[in-house]
Amino acid sequence: MKLSISKAGESIWVWLLWGLGIYLALELGPFLIAKQVFNKTAGDLAGPYLAFALPAVVVMPLIWWLRKWEERGASPKRVARGWGTSVALFGVAVVVAVFYSGIELRLMNPRDAIGGFVASVLLSVPIFYFGIYHRALKVISTRATGKQMPRSDGASSPRSLSGIAISGEGFKLAADLSSSISLGPCPP
Repeated sequence: MKLSISKAGESIWVWLLWGLGIYLALELGPFLIAKQVFNKTAGDLAGPYLAFALPAVVVMPLIWWLRKWEERGASPKRVARGWGTSVALFGVAVVVAVFYSGIELRLMNPRDAIGGFVASVLLSVPIFYFGIYHRALKVISTRATGKQMPRSDGASSPRSLSGIAISGEGFKLAADLSSSISLGPCPP
């Protein structure tokens, strides 16, 4: 099997190998810095590293599956619900990783972390779900009808990928979503 990044949208295994390989390599840098800053051994940082690797391992197959689901013609609302659930799951997994790592590295008191953890999960799940659901519904519906996406500056852009994609089709929706987010004009 040839591991070409251009073929990554066709096979989940090629997509996972490229996507996770790049993700884990980029994640290694902050942990090497943390090793120096906190004077920890590699064994002490192995648990937090794996905790931060787990969200990608869970969400990347979901993203591939959602893209395939969209290509097969599933309804935009159904695919948007899948995106909302996937992003909410990713957010919860990242919150778990942050709190686990903070407790494991003794940066947080376990008793104090419980309240913050519960509040973080209760706030992040609806924010992530509804935030991505409405945006994904707009992007998927626009893509399904073949229209051009309106840009934040009032012009329209073609449906092409306007960001950097690691694996072609796998990150197309994520790139479309991120390229259309605008914080408004910058103050002078």
